[in-house]
Amino acid sequence: MSQPPAQDEERLQRLARRAGSETVVILRDGRRLSVYDIAWGYDVGDAWAHVTTNISPGFEGAPVDLFVTSEVVLVVDPATDEIVYKPSSSRLT
Repeated sequence: MSQPPAQDEERLQRLARRAGSETVVILRDGRRLSVYDIAWGYDVGDAWAHVTTNISPGFEGAPVDLFVTSEVVLVVDPATDEIVYKPSSSRLT
């Protein structure tokens, strides 16, 4: 099976650049995750990465969460309320 092109490079880059700073990731199902760092990978045949938060190097007291990048509807800097990333087709529900 061939690997399709990644559809989430900008999302991942913006999250990775904020490593060490709290970032709020809002998912399609309404979950709000406090993210300090990410690790990600692609399953064979997937164009969207699965992401594990707060494990490398981790942040004391921050929960480890899992999500797929296609679920992201908004990425926010909680210190300034600045929108770090919003997919052009996202809908907040």
